Amino acid sequence: MRSSVDGVSLPCSGLGNNSTSNEADKHQASLVHERRKRRMISNRESARRSRMRKQLHLDELQSQVVYLRAANRRLIDEINQVMEERDRILQENSWLREEASDLQKKLDDIQLESTSAAPGAPDEA
Repeated sequence: MRSSVDGVSLPCSGLGNNSTSNEADKHQASLVHERRKRRMISNRESARRSRMRKQLHLDELQSQVVYLRAANRRLIDEINQVMEERDRILQENSWLREEASDLQKKLDDIQLESTSAAPGAPDEA
């Protein structure tokens, strides 16, 4: 058997080649193990960052829920106030219509009396 070092072909004994092969296999296994270890560490860090982002997003959503619930309560309060004001205005409007109707009747009565009491009109006795 021959092995090549820097482009020069050297004779190798079967025993030396087997030893080199074992060392190369061990080295290769070590490299694979190191890559796997680095990848595992990288994956753990990536998962940690992902969990942190998820937690941050959940915290932001929770804050948004609190804000929106408070805004909803304020809007409900405002709607209730507007409805109460509407009811008050409707009631006042109804009262004013009655008042206008009563005053119109009084005016009509006064005009009727003044027409019947006008000069040249026969007196009712």
